[in-house]
Amino acid sequence: MTILYFFSTKQIDFIRTLNVHHTTFSKHLENGTYYLGKYLFLRVPVLTARVKDMSDLDLALMLEKDRVKYNKNKPLNSLSKPIILTDLNNLENTIVLSSLGKCVEYLHNKGLSASQVTLVKHINLGKAYKGYLCEYAKENTV
Repeated sequence: MTILYFFSTKQIDFIRTLNVHHTTFSKHLENGTYYLGKYLFLRVPVLTARVKDMSDLDLALMLEKDRVKYNKNKPLNSLSKPIILTDLNNLENTIVLSSLGKCVEYLHNKGLSASQVTLVKHINLGKAYKGYLCEYAKENTV
């Protein structure tokens, strides 16, 4: 909360000028969470924040670049759960993947056939799949 990039008394200005979806804006404003992991929408000004002299176009372009960067690592589905994948032939080779789909993709890249349905069955049974143990990660793992 050290830099003020944009100020308006109207919510529609954020939505139109910064190309932020109404639902997304409202969610972050109400919950006090950071948009794209670094921007905070507030109802009251932070008097100690330094005003950044930036055109609306430049600000919108900066946000678009941040969206691309931020969304690369974000699961496409808000219901996605991180997966811990352990190679049982090499227990030191354990990785955390952002979703079940990324786990399937990883296994395909290793030349193994896999599907989300099959992996869910193996996860629920606690069984390995083709030499890999898949588990849902705890909330704070990723």
